[in-house]
Amino acid sequence: MKILNKRIKFKSLQWQLFSRFFLILLVLLFVMGLSQYITTKNYLSKSKVKTLSAQFHNIDMKFLTQLSSTEALNKYGFIIMDKLVSINTEASIIDKSGNTILTSKDLSHSQLEENHHKDEEDKDKEKKTFSIPKLPNNDYTEILNQYGNLEKYFKLVQDENNNLHLVVWRKLGPINSPTGLIQLSTPVDDIEEILSKEISIYSGISILILILGTILGAAIFKRTLTPLSNMNKTLENITVAQLNTRLPENNEQLEIDTLSASFNKMLQRIETSFEKEQSIKEKMRQFVSDASHELRTPLTSIHGFVEVLLRGAAKNEKQLDLALNSILLESERLTKLVNDLLVLNRLDQNTEVKFEKENINIVIDEISPQLKILAGKRKVEIELENNIFVNINKDQIKQVIFNLVQNSIRHTNENNGIITLSTSTENIESNKFLVLKISDNGSGISEKHLNKIFDRFFRSESHRAREQGGYGLGLSIVKSIVNAHNGKITVSSELGKGTTFSLYIYLAE
Repeated sequence: MKILNKRIKFKSLQWQLFSRFFLILLVLLFVMGLSQYITTKNYLSKSKVKTLSAQFHNIDMKFLTQLSSTEALNKYGFIIMDKLVSINTEASIIDKSGNTILTSKDLSHSQLEENHHKDEEDKDKEKKTFSIPKLPNNDYTEILNQYGNLEKYFKLVQDENNNLHLVVWRKLGPINSPTGLIQLSTPVDDIEEILSKEISIYSGISILILILGTILGAAIFKRTLTPLSNMNKTLENITVAQLNTRLPENNEQLEIDTLSASFNKMLQRIETSFEKEQSIKEKMRQFVSDASHELRTPLTSIHGFVEVLLRGAAKNEKQLDLALNSILLESERLTKLVNDLLVLNRLDQNTEVKFEKENINIVIDEISPQLKILAGKRKVEIELENNIFVNINKDQIKQVIFNLVQNSIRHTNENNGIITLSTSTENIESNKFLVLKISDNGSGISEKHLNKIFDRFFRSESHRAREQGGYGLGLSIVKSIVNAHNGKITVSSELGKGTTFSLYIYLAE
């Protein structure tokens, strides 16, 4: 369990950010330290080069160019070195073959003391003993062949005791055909000491920075990621009953605020989907209950008449005729109910329907004879605007008109009822619509029922509707067909004066 917890901790965002921050800090400190080390070393080395080169000014350079033979080198070598050698500085004279003719070690100690007694600061210093560095003869030959008088030429060379020396040279004799070299060298142990102290100080400061960076970084990252932790806790506690919970979007961190906004949108979609699902389930439960009730009524009636016939009523012609007619009527009602349910089921499944460009006037003309027959003594008035084209499924729109007119027939007086069908066009928010209105002068619908009339099995006058053979599915089918056409249907009504259904469908381009 402990190992698992450690693995989880190492995979956490806070740990990964902190570890990468620590690594970046470590790399930066290393690069800064290395850069400072190289810069300091180069600076100190160049300073020593300048110091050594400055010692050549103690000698007349014209004098050096006049030493055109090895004998002259041997003759004046001590004089040259006596003027060049100082504390921690050694000198050598090399001939043109690369052989060492004379070194500062060949000078007596008394000569050196006498040469340096004027320098009060150097009196208190004890001259360190170092071997004089020596290069292979071929290297000296290459140096002699270098262009110029070697003013900027230097090397770091190890002596026989592996001590590192900074070495500079000047040519003796003519520059283009030198007879030898004079070599000055000084140990660089003081540079190493300075660099070692600098490394120690920088290492200590770096460790302190790493410790402070670790403490501050851990605190800063923890505080920075607090909104993310709070978001995680909030999301973990959200249940089905708390889908209305929202995450704060004012954390003053753009990424966290964006993530919170995304989660809130997702929660909104989930909440909406859940509410829609619950609504569908409730409607389905109510639908199954209502359908069961409506199916049971005709089935019970049919069952009752069959029992009557089996008990002997079949021998009575009048009773037989009455029972068979009743069974036929109830079976027709039952068939209509089942067909309506099948239509609604197909519409609910969003089955692909073929739409074609149609003239709505022609569609209404085709169905008007049937509508007038259904209306009986009621008056059917048709008021059509010329040539209105829409993309529709003709059969479905015919069913919409038929259902709406049939609904008006049920709720208007048989003798003085008036049903009006009218068409027009209307611009709504830069869109052009066909407006098909079906009005009647019937009993009307109460205001409290207007929002329910498209619900399945809803009937404001259930007894009258039952007598007329209605089950409250006609308007539900109308609503589903209109939705499938991306249209809209509205209703306005006044009790005792009548009802108007307005159907809106996009005009064809």
